[in-house]
Amino acid sequence: MEFEIWHIWVLASILFFALEIFIPSFIMASIALGCLAAFLGAIINVPMPIQIVLFIIGTTAGFLGVKPVMVNYAYRRKSIKTNANGLIGRIGKVNEEINNLLDKGCVAIDGDIWKSVSENGQIIAVGETVKVVDINSIVLTVKPQTENTEKIPSGESIHKSEKTKKLTVKIGSKKLFLSFDEIAFLFSTNKMTFLVTNEGKELIHDESLDRLNNALPDELFFRANRQFIVSRPIISEIKAGKNGKIQVFLKLTNGFPKYISISRLKAHTFREWLKYTEMTV
Repeated sequence: MEFEIWHIWVLASILFFALEIFIPSFIMASIALGCLAAFLGAIINVPMPIQIVLFIIGTTAGFLGVKPVMVNYAYRRKSIKTNANGLIGRIGKVNEEINNLLDKGCVAIDGDIWKSVSENGQIIAVGETVKVVDINSIVLTVKPQTENTEKIPSGESIHKSEKTKKLTVKIGSKKLFLSFDEIAFLFSTNKMTFLVTNEGKELIHDESLDRLNNALPDELFFRANRQFIVSRPIISEIKAGKNGKIQVFLKLTNGFPKYISISRLKAHTFREWLKYTEMTV
């Protein structure tokens, strides 16, 4: 079988289409379209110069006409919010009084502490729930959350009561009523939440650590990081770690971490919480 010129154009077209798979810029595909245009000319036996002209026209048409469509649709990447931009609209809890004039204020979101300012310059007290409305570098702009969708409705599996000092825990079909004083710490791992009593007993909890954090009194519990909430009595010792971090050593050791790390951003708030709990004990 003798190769004719149209065979060469077809093979060249297949080759450039294959190269487009490995070099997704649509340049190779544009050349392949030019080869197809020349192939059509070869089929009807037009002279070689005309085939070359068809090749150039097909390649140019593909590059100028089809490439923009492919770039906008076929190769368009989904817009993904960065960790910081994804905070806008989130609900957080003030753990250092927000006062724009004194350049003070921090908000806790998912266990991370963010420097924050209030939207209208108002002072927002510790423990208040706020909503993130803007972010500038690493500083959040927040406003008080008047209708807090993160609060737990009555009848849910958690109920906070300052009067009874108990936490109602729903585990499966059973309900346990634990005094706040019975809870040593809480932690989350592999998308599961555990509550640990002072005796070291572990209870798997249905709710997330974020919701439990909202249900626990701030004067008794501290959100150390994304994974841990600790109570004051479980802390045996604290030591300064690297880069301004704090190492919090726990009294319970049977299978639990020896210590928990607190970030530099949370260190000041944690020390203030310790001072407060020592004064109220």
